[in-house]
Amino acid sequence: MGKSKHVAQRKKEEKQAEQVIKIVFIALLILAIIMIVGYSFY
Repeated sequence: MGKSKHVAQRKKEEKQAEQVIKIVFIALLILAIIMIVGYSFY
């Protein structure tokens, strides 16, 4: 019973990690687009 609790906890942590990675990639993409747009006016 204790083992399944650890597995569930690990899966939850993995999902959170995947979400964080997705958010970071999206933020980097937005930043890159802003920089490209900014340099095109410069």
